Amino acid sequence: MLSKMSETYVVVISCVPLKRGYYQVELGDAEGEIHKLTVHEEIVLDYRLVVGKELDEENFRALLDSKAHQEAYRYAVDILSRRLYTQKEIKFKLKMREAPDGVIEEVVEKLVGLELLNDFSYASLYIENQLEIGKKSRRQIISDLYQKGVSAAIVEDLSDLFDHDSEQERMRREIQRCYDRYVRQDLSDYRLRTKVLAALGRKGFDYYEAGHQYDFFIEDLET
Repeated sequence: MLSKMSETYVVVISCVPLKRGYYQVELGDAEGEIHKLTVHEEIVLDYRLVVGKELDEENFRALLDSKAHQEAYRYAVDILSRRLYTQKEIKFKLKMREAPDGVIEEVVEKLVGLELLNDFSYASLYIENQLEIGKKSRRQIISDLYQKGVSAAIVEDLSDLFDHDSEQERMRREIQRCYDRYVRQDLSDYRLRTKVLAALGRKGFDYYEAGHQYDFFIEDLET
């Protein structure tokens, strides 16, 4: 346990360089307890963590906060360099790494300010990609966005990306795909229709509209 009796709270015992700009820092307190921290060189410079450097309690706590903030920020930037995430997703990932709530909010605010996090851009690209793939209904795509934390206002602003004709075309393609898969199972006409429509329902397509489109599809097969 750290002693609070002395103005000097901890003393830097060693500061050993590691890889990629990181250092292993050891600090000792008045009771002989050793605190080992892995920090980036920015923190080493900010707090001048040379051997013999003394830190009072306030500066030591600030050092720990800076370490937590830096780790969370660098982790978030790293995963955002590989793919896009929503604010909710980044908060969840940082929470899973046990970052403090205050640090999470600060990091997300910083990322938003740098435009590395943008729910509107994420939603726009997600909708465009899903429409191009063509396997999900408008309802399912919107449901996915809500689960990812995208606000209803953003979804509404992007509603022009959807259109009725493209929804019908996606529905027809999915009917064809499901029909080709289930028709091999030697089902009755009723059972085949039920399975295809159930599959479309799970993807968020309107059940009754899908039923009409399925009937048109069967009529075309029989002509």
